[in-house]
Amino acid sequence: MRFPTILTPLLLAALPFSSCIDVLLPLYLYPGESASAWSPIFSTIESHPGVNFEVVVNPNSGPGTSSFPTDANIIDGIAKLNGYPNVHTVGYVLTQHRTRDPALVKADVDVYAKWTSYADANIAIGGIYFDEVSSETTSANYDHYAALAAHAREKIPGGKVVYNPGYRAPVQLFESADLMVEFEDSLANYQSQGILGQIPAGFEGKSAVQVYNTPEGTDVGALIGEMAQKGLRAMYFGEDCCYKAWNKGLLQKMADSA
Repeated sequence: MRFPTILTPLLLAALPFSSCIDVLLPLYLYPGESASAWSPIFSTIESHPGVNFEVVVNPNSGPGTSSFPTDANIIDGIAKLNGYPNVHTVGYVLTQHRTRDPALVKADVDVYAKWTSYADANIAIGGIYFDEVSSETTSANYDHYAALAAHAREKIPGGKVVYNPGYRAPVQLFESADLMVEFEDSLANYQSQGILGQIPAGFEGKSAVQVYNTPEGTDVGALIGEMAQKGLRAMYFGEDCCYKAWNKGLLQKMADSA
């Protein structure tokens, strides 16, 4: 049995701050010259050392076909991300709701795994973000993704496995994932559907939401507070559905509230 610890103000001041909910950042925007387009992200990360950022790296709807990135700007950007102690990078891999050939899915994983051996910069990836995951409630589906997850963990030892069905997943799918994106849709739908009440009990700590079409003036802090109180592991709020643009103010609000 774990007994509660009573923290006095003096003890609290001595402890390093740790956020209670992570920022899950889908970084699909091209970095620009010397990763200049990612500068708002870098500055937010730097100014919030106690917030954990789970950053999804996505050079070309996946890693591309070459062993290493061929674009110096992408290399610069990933290397800079990996230089922050509060950043963990995962590589984007498309599964197309189980219709994509698993050999191709595994090949993408293998490319990311090779980045660890890149000699000129630290572009190592710490896990895989499987997108368009099927939430079908069949043993075949669970086994399919368990095999992909096992492959990812074999190729990237200690790596994190993230599934994004974008919808509430069956609890059996959680067994092979470290993090599950239980919602990916607009703020209007997030609020109207009562998403927090649909997260399966006992799996909140492995659940995340990605919310887009967030209007200016939204009280993001209050929404994140509700997520943290529920025990969610990670969240994201953005303006556009495709993560191709950044609102620095919104990014700042997320980090401030995490």
